[in-house]
Amino acid sequence: MAIDRWHTAHMRLRPYMSGVVLLAMALWAARSATAEEVRYGFSSPMSPYAATNQDLPSAAMSSTTTADFHRRPGETEPLETVSYEQPCDACGPTDPCGCGTAWYDNLLLFGGLDGSKQPQDFGVNAQFGGRFHVNMGLPLWEAQGLGVQIGTALNYTDNAVQVFERVDGTKDRFQNYTTIGLFQRTEAGLIWAVGYDFLYEDYYDDFNLGQWRGDVGFAVDEQNEFGTWFAISNKRDSGHYLTIPLTLDPITQGNIYWRRTWENDAQTTFWLGIAEGHGEVNLALGDLRPVGERLVFGADVFVPLNPWLALFGQANFITPADTGTVDAFLGIAFFPGGSHGARNRRFAPRLPVANNTTFATDLSR
Repeated sequence: MAIDRWHTAHMRLRPYMSGVVLLAMALWAARSATAEEVRYGFSSPMSPYAATNQDLPSAAMSSTTTADFHRRPGETEPLETVSYEQPCDACGPTDPCGCGTAWYDNLLLFGGLDGSKQPQDFGVNAQFGGRFHVNMGLPLWEAQGLGVQIGTALNYTDNAVQVFERVDGTKDRFQNYTTIGLFQRTEAGLIWAVGYDFLYEDYYDDFNLGQWRGDVGFAVDEQNEFGTWFAISNKRDSGHYLTIPLTLDPITQGNIYWRRTWENDAQTTFWLGIAEGHGEVNLALGDLRPVGERLVFGADVFVPLNPWLALFGQANFITPADTGTVDAFLGIAFFPGGSHGARNRRFAPRLPVANNTTFATDLSR
C-alpha cells in the first residue's frame, strides 16, 4: 500500500520535477558561461580576449584557442601573449572538430512548435502546441570517442478537433520524454548510437511507454553520411477512454537515411523505411481491420542562424496519412558552446530527444 501511494505521488509530481530539471540545467549553463567570461575575459566562444603570459597554460587547455606572440615597438619586455577563441566552423562528419572541452559545449536548449496526429488519437483528434527540450552529451571514453547522452522534453498541446472535448472533456495533452543513450564517433567515419526513450503521457488517461532507439551511419566524405536509424517497441500500457479499455504501444520502425552537410554548415537529413502495422480504430465510425507493414518517410533540418542559435525541425510520416502518423516540430535551438558545427562535435548528443516524430504510438482495443 505504501509503495502504491509513493508511485501515485511520484507520477503526479513527475511533470513538475522535469520542469525543475530543465530550469536547473539552463541556469547551470548560464552560470558556467558567466564563470568562463570572468576567467578568460570574453563574452562568447566567438569573441576575442586578451591574456597575459601567465594565462597561456590555461588558454592552451582549449583545443579551439590560438595564440599570437608580438613585441610592441621600442620595448624589450618579455613577449606579450594575445589569445582568442576560434569558431568551430571546421567540424565535418569525418573530422569532428576539437570543440567540446567544456561540458556546456555539448549542451543544447530548444523551444518551438509541435504538431501531431497518430493512431492513439482514436481517429478523431490531432494535437498542436509547444515543446521545450534539453539535450547534453558527455565523454565516457574520450580516447575512443565514446560518449553518453541524456535529455528530457516537455510537450504541451491542445486538441485540434473538438470531439474529445465534447465527449469526455479532454482538452489538451501533456507529454514528458526522456532519452538516455551511448554513442561513438570514430576517426574512420563510423558513427553509432543506442538509447532508451521513456514517455509519460497525460491525455484521456495516463500512460507510461518505452522504446529502444538507435542509429548506425558512415561518413563517406566531409559532406555526406549514409546509415540507418530504428525504433523498437519495448513497453506498452493499458488505460481507458471513458469506459472503453484500450492499449497504447510504440510502433517499431526502421529507416535508411542520407545526411548532407552544406557549405554554410547547414544539415539536411532524409529517410525512407518500413513501419510495422497499426490499428484503424475510430471512436465515431467504428474500427476497420488493422493494416500491415507500411511505408514511412521523413526529414530533419538544422540551420545555424548566428554563433549561438540554430533553426531545427523534424517530420515523420507513417502511411496512410488518414490512419498513420503525421508528426512535425520546428523551433530555435540555443547552443552555449556555439551553433556552427554543433551536431558534428565528437561528444555532441547523437540522438535527438524523443518526440512524436521518433516515437509513434499505436492504439488497439
